[in-house]
Amino acid sequence: MAEFRFITDKEEFIPDFNELVRAFAPHASLGDGGYTVEIKIDNVADSSVCIWLNCYKLSGISEYCYENRINLEDSCGYPDAKSRIKRECKVALYKCLSAITAVVLPYGSLTGIRPTKLYHDLVHAGIDADSYLKDYLLVSDSKADLIKEITMQQSGIYDISGEAADLFVNIPFCVTRCSYCSFICAEIGKVSKFIPRYVELLIDEIKRAKLLASRLGYKLRSVYVGGGTPTSLSDSDFSAVLSAIGGDIAEFTVEAGRPDTISDSKLKIMDDMGVTRISINPQSFNDNTLSLIGRSHSAADVYRAYEAASRYNFDINTDLIAMLPSESLEDFARSVDCAAALRPANITVHTLAIKKGSVLKDSGYDNKDDSLPAAMIDYSHAALTSAGYSPYYMYRQKYMSGNLENTGYCLKGKQCVYNVDIMEECATIFACGAGAISKAVMPEASRIERLANPKGLDVYLARGDTLADKKDAFFTDLLIKKV
Repeated sequence: MAEFRFITDKEEFIPDFNELVRAFAPHASLGDGGYTVEIKIDNVADSSVCIWLNCYKLSGISEYCYENRINLEDSCGYPDAKSRIKRECKVALYKCLSAITAVVLPYGSLTGIRPTKLYHDLVHAGIDADSYLKDYLLVSDSKADLIKEITMQQSGIYDISGEAADLFVNIPFCVTRCSYCSFICAEIGKVSKFIPRYVELLIDEIKRAKLLASRLGYKLRSVYVGGGTPTSLSDSDFSAVLSAIGGDIAEFTVEAGRPDTISDSKLKIMDDMGVTRISINPQSFNDNTLSLIGRSHSAADVYRAYEAASRYNFDINTDLIAMLPSESLEDFARSVDCAAALRPANITVHTLAIKKGSVLKDSGYDNKDDSLPAAMIDYSHAALTSAGYSPYYMYRQKYMSGNLENTGYCLKGKQCVYNVDIMEECATIFACGAGAISKAVMPEASRIERLANPKGLDVYLARGDTLADKKDAFFTDLLIKKV
C-alpha cells in the first residue's frame, strides 16, 4: 500500500486531498512512510494561475510531475476562482495517485456526493458536460453516461426557478438498530417515555413550518416523512403526525421501511391521510443476511407487507444494499430479481458505505473488495433496465464500496419528486424534527443556506419550543430580504 502526505501552500485544500487518497483504498493511504506530494499554486497573471505538482519518495527521487496553467476567466461552471483552482488541484492529484497505484476509479477525480447536480450546473453554464466529465474529470464512460441518463429522467421535475419547496419530517426511531446505520436514531423501546413530548413538539413545528411556507408564497409540492422508521410509532402518535401534515399534496411519502412495522392499521392511516408513496425496504431477500445486519424481519415479512400495501393505491419503493456482510454476487442478484418481480414503482440500489458510529465500522468490516461491488452494481443496472426501470437520481457517500453510487430506479412516470429535489438541491426544504436540516435555495444569488435542528433527542426535547421561531427568522431573513 502506498502512503501519501502533502506539502502545499493551500492548507485549506488538504481535507479534499485526503478524501481523494482515501478513495484509492486499499491501494493508498495517508501516512509519512512513502510519498510526499508537493502542490503549489503560482500566480501567473491577474486572470491565470499555474498548478504545479511533484510527487517524490523519501529519497527525493521524483515519481510523478504535473504542471498546468489555467485561465480563471473560464470558470468552468464553478462559483469562484478558489473552487476552480481546487478542482484543478484534485485533477492533478488524481492523475498522480492513479499513476503511482495503477488504479483507475469509476468516477475519476470526482469525489462529490452529487454528480448529477454538477452535470446540471455545467449545462446551465453552457459547458459540454459530457466532455468535461470524461475528458477533464476522468469519469469513466459508463458512469458519465449514467449521470447524463439520470439528468434526462429528471426532465419536468428539476426546477431551478427558486419557487419549488418541500417539507421533510424526521422520526428518529427504529425497532432495532441495523449494523450499517450511522443515523442519529434510537431504538423506540428504549426511549418510549420521551415519545409523547417528541410528537407534541414535532406537530407544533410541522404546523408552524406549513404556515411559514404559505406566508412566503410557497405551495409544497412534496412531503417526505423519514427517519428512522416512522411506522415504528404507535398508531395514535403516527396518525397525529400525519394529520398535522395533511393538506392537498401531490406527493406525500412515508418511509415505512421496516416490513415488521407495517400493519393493516398503519396502512389504513396512511391511506386516510392522503399518503401517495411508501417505502418497504428489504435491503436483502436473504434471511441469513437480515439476521447478520440486525433486521428483525424475514424475507417472508417483506412479501406479507408488500401484499398488504398493494391493496391500496400507493406507489411503493423498495431498497436494496450491495456488499452486505457475507453476500456473494449470486445472493445480491437474487435480491435484485426478487425486488423486480414485485414490480414496485421504485427500486433504490444502495452501495454499502462504512460510516463512523455504525456497528460494521466498529467491528472492522472491510468493504474494499476490488471487483465485487462493481459486479453487483453492474448486475442491478442491467437487470433493472431490462425490466423496464430507468435510473432517475443518484448520490455518492464517503467510504462506499468500490467508490460507486446509490441509484434510484423507477418505472415510467414514477420519479419521486422529493428525491430529485434533495439530491439536486433545486428546492427549498422546510425540515422538522431532531436532526432535520432546512435548506433555503436562492438561485438568483447562487446561494444555498442551511439551518440544522439539534441531532440528539435530548437536545431537541430541551430546545423544541424555540426551533419554529428560529426557522421563521432564518427563512424570513433570507427569502424576503434576499441578503
